[in-house]
Amino acid sequence: MRIFMTGATSGLGKEAAITLAGEGAQLWYLSRNKELSDALSKEFKQRYPDSPGQLIPVKGDLADLQSVKAACEAVMKETDYLDVLIYNAGIWNFSFRETKDGLEETWQVNVLSHVLITNLLISQLKKGSDPKILLTASGLHQGKIYFDDPGFRASFSGFKSYRQSKLAMMLLTRHWAKVLEGEGVLVCCQHPGLVDTRLGRDAGWFARWFFKTFGRTPEKGAETLIYLAQSNSNQLEAGAFYKDKKVHKTTAYSYRLDEAEKLENTLQKELADRGL
Repeated sequence: MRIFMTGATSGLGKEAAITLAGEGAQLWYLSRNKELSDALSKEFKQRYPDSPGQLIPVKGDLADLQSVKAACEAVMKETDYLDVLIYNAGIWNFSFRETKDGLEETWQVNVLSHVLITNLLISQLKKGSDPKILLTASGLHQGKIYFDDPGFRASFSGFKSYRQSKLAMMLLTRHWAKVLEGEGVLVCCQHPGLVDTRLGRDAGWFARWFFKTFGRTPEKGAETLIYLAQSNSNQLEAGAFYKDKKVHKTTAYSYRLDEAEKLENTLQKELADRGL
């Protein structure tokens, strides 16, 4: 199995990446931090010293669209097909931050850059034996997409920004599932539950304590993602939201295919306007 993954160097993503490679996958992952990549490789070799699988870092930063493009081009040079795209990376900021591309960081990192990856790697994915796109969503996805101000520049809210980004990933899941249904590509998303990760690292001591006290272990949080990656597509439901390896219902808005298509068009225009 050949996989390209974001969000593989910490938390549940780290556990999923190590397990998948440990069981034989060749896994490329986006990395902007050499220290975290080295730690990932070290732990993988310690836990699976005899595995034929590989963890292959690809230099890239989701907060830099040109960097994302270069990373995808590097992967395309190394393999002519992929079986799975895993979009697990996500941030939750508690103050407004702008990327070098002039966009609000949460919106770009959690959503727009993953659309760009899909654009660039979909041709490789379609050559896979059982191609899948798997997105990490969240139980926090209520509300709507604020098309007029997705970066909340007028009045920034880290909570609303994160929640909107996860709703966007769910809408994209359902839109892509419909668009790609005739091309053999399975698309679904998963909610790992509250996991003790670095997601709330900027929120202060209380949030860190809350995640630590009430969060699942990364091992437990990774179970559904691993399950989806290793399952045959005919065992899964296209466009579905999985939690604990089962399909769960979500908010009415998250099923709005008209809003999903509007979102896709908006994001594609944003990329096209930047020559991407």
